[in-house]
Order: sequence, then structure tokens, then C-alpha cells
Amino acid sequence: MLKNIFLGLLLILNISFAQEMQMFQTVPKEKATLVKTDSSKEFCNVCGMHLTKFYKTSHTTEFKNGHKEQYCSLHCQAKIHNDFEDKIKTIEVVDTNSLQLIDAKNAFYVVGSSKKGTMSAVSKYAFSTLQDAQKFKNEFGGEIKTFDEALKIAKDSMFDDMSKLEDKKRTMATKGKKIYETMCIESPKNEFNSVGETKQYLIDNNICGKIKPQMLQAVSIYLTNPSLATSKENTIKVPEDSKCPVCGMFVAKFPKWVALIKTQNHAHYFDGVKDMMKFYFAPNKFAHNHSKEDFNHIQVTNYYTLEAVDGKKAFYVVGSNVYGPMGEELIPFSTLKEAENFKNTHFGKKILKFEEIKEEDLY
Repeated sequence: MLKNIFLGLLLILNISFAQEMQMFQTVPKEKATLVKTDSSKEFCNVCGMHLTKFYKTSHTTEFKNGHKEQYCSLHCQAKIHNDFEDKIKTIEVVDTNSLQLIDAKNAFYVVGSSKKGTMSAVSKYAFSTLQDAQKFKNEFGGEIKTFDEALKIAKDSMFDDMSKLEDKKRTMATKGKKIYETMCIESPKNEFNSVGETKQYLIDNNICGKIKPQMLQAVSIYLTNPSLATSKENTIKVPEDSKCPVCGMFVAKFPKWVALIKTQNHAHYFDGVKDMMKFYFAPNKFAHNHSKEDFNHIQVTNYYTLEAVDGKKAFYVVGSNVYGPMGEELIPFSTLKEAENFKNTHFGKKILKFEEIKEEDLY
């Protein structure tokens, strides 16, 4: 008798624990409205997260050309807003109570409640009425904001949010690299703009077969930014506030393309080899009085491995169909074999050694 009572209590506790463990954002698949129609319709276009799992925080965007996309959070929506604000027609958000899509501009957001956020430490849940938002706030805390106010908070915290996710992404990318190398077909495409884009490419081309969703996410994170799976000791370390002396862009935003020139007293960071070489040939054009003899340390980033390479020993592919932050690039590799492989895959025109690069080729 006591044994049966104990087992009954254990079952109740297990059920309660399972209910508590289910994320607040998650809804049954049949209650989720997914607006995309392609093979990646279940995944966020920015981070690749599952939209049903993070449904209560998801946003949809209709662009002026009629195309629709869906994102798991205001964090990912904010990233798109930063890049494509002038191309956006309308934005909708999921009403936390009804689970229906509503006009985000007319929604009431509760920001900073005790409910867990998506892609951010600060949660943001939307409601169709002020009364619903106030009731949620009374129960779970937070502040009521308009869409524009909540969007600004998401934009302002974006860098901190990404930094906090960095360790988790590195772990996932390391696992993704192993999965990709052992279970997937080598992909000829090496440049992706987002985890969502990568995931759709893998699905459409059956690169990894029918692997589990979490494994697919790991591979997608790795292929989107292979530097996450590269030891930090083997990469060029860029201070967050470093700007390219040629174009003025923040170099740390482009870890795949970083190049470095050191003099005895200064380090210059660049968002690509092309800008580095412009500086190398004519530093006086960019307000620096160096001579080539001052450049005692030159490093570039291997496109395949993202490891730091001696710039004077690297091989550079010119005229390929892969573009860097500043457009056409000289794409560096550690070995001639790597460069030839890339040139053949990406329609490169020629391979140059460091001493063969001419200033007139850069403009």
C-alpha cells in the first residue's frame, strides 16, 4: 500500500517537474502560425532557432516586395530592422494570450518580466490590449512599453546579449564541426549570412541527411561562423573598438576577414586583405607616416580555417564569387592546394603570392 502511494506521488512530482521544465515560449505545433513557405519555415531566419519552441516571442516581417520572414524574438527582429529598415512594410508579433499574430506597432510589450527571454536576458512579451499587459505585469513583473521602446531596448542590448551567448555558440559550433566532418557531404558553399540561411541550404541540398534538429542547429552555427570552432589562440585577436584605418568599419564585426599590420609602436586592424594592402602600399593616404620597412608583422585570416596566417607566406585568390565586407576581396589561404580548391569552386580568376599583389589591382 505504502509502495503504491509512493509511486503515485513520484508520478505526480515527475509530471509537475516536466510541466515546469517546458519553456513558457513553447506552444503545440497546431497552435503556431508560421508564415514562411520554404523548407526552413519552422526556423528563425537569423539564429535558426525553432519557431514553435519559441513561438510566444516570435515576430513576422513582410517586406515591401511581398516576401515574408519569421524570427524567434525581438532580438532577431531588431537585427533585421538594423539592416533592412527601409525595406520593411509591416511587422507582426504573437499575442502572448491568444497566440494570434497582431500588429506590432499597436501591441503592448511587457519588458523584463520574470518569464525567460528569447536570445536575450531581458524578456519581451507582447499583448493586444493594455489590460492584458497590465495583468501579466502584475503577476510576473516588468514594465509596459510600446513597440518602438521595446525595439530600442533590444537594439541597445544586442551586443551584450550576443556576448553572453558566445560561449554557448562556441560549444555548439565545436560539436557542429565534428558532426559536419563525420556525417555531412562537403558543401561547395562557404559563405552564409545567418544561421537560418545556412540551415535552409543544408535542408534543401540534403547535406547532412536526416540528422536530429539539435545536430542540424550545431552544424548550421559552425558553417555560418567557423571561427567559433577555432581555438582563440590561433586567431587574430581584435580589440572591440578597433576601426579599419582605410574604411572606418569596426573590424571585430568581421572575424572571417580580419587582417593585421604591426609596426614597432602600433597595430592596425583591417576588415579584409584589400584594405590592408591599400594601407600597405600607401599609408600616407590614411593619415599614417609609415614606410614598408616599418611593417615587421603582417597577418591575414585563412578563409577555410579562420586561423592567423603569415601574410607574406599566404596565397590569395582574386576575382571569385565570394565577397567580403568591402566587396571583391583577395581571399587568403595557408597553402597553394587550399587556394586552388577555392579558386576552382568559386570561379576565381587567379592566385597571387604576397609579392605579386599590385596596388593598381586593389582599386
